[in-house]
Amino acid sequence: MIFTIDPHQISIHYEHAEPVQIDWDDVYSVSYYKIDCIEYEMGYLVFDFVYGEFIEINDSDHNWEKIVNDLEKYLPSQTSDWRHSLHSWSIDDGILYLYEKV
Repeated sequence: MIFTIDPHQISIHYEHAEPVQIDWDDVYSVSYYKIDCIEYEMGYLVFDFVYGEFIEINDSDHNWEKIVNDLEKYLPSQTSDWRHSLHSWSIDDGILYLYEKV
């Protein structure tokens, strides 16, 4: 599975299926958390949608850095220092909220 984002949508590309596109207007919130995988920690971005579903992107997914770097272009964050917090976040910190639709 490969995730891409552009000014209009998030696209999820599956190996043997048509891509799924989700418009930015359908994103209700974006949050971040980390889990302990014993030998390493893994970070997840969670996109919650207005219709009740969600997708998670982990920090080992293809395009992770581009998605994180471009996120503010498409969703205005209410947390001004979220980029700094994202890099220093730990599993004990719980959930970091990056965006919530107003």
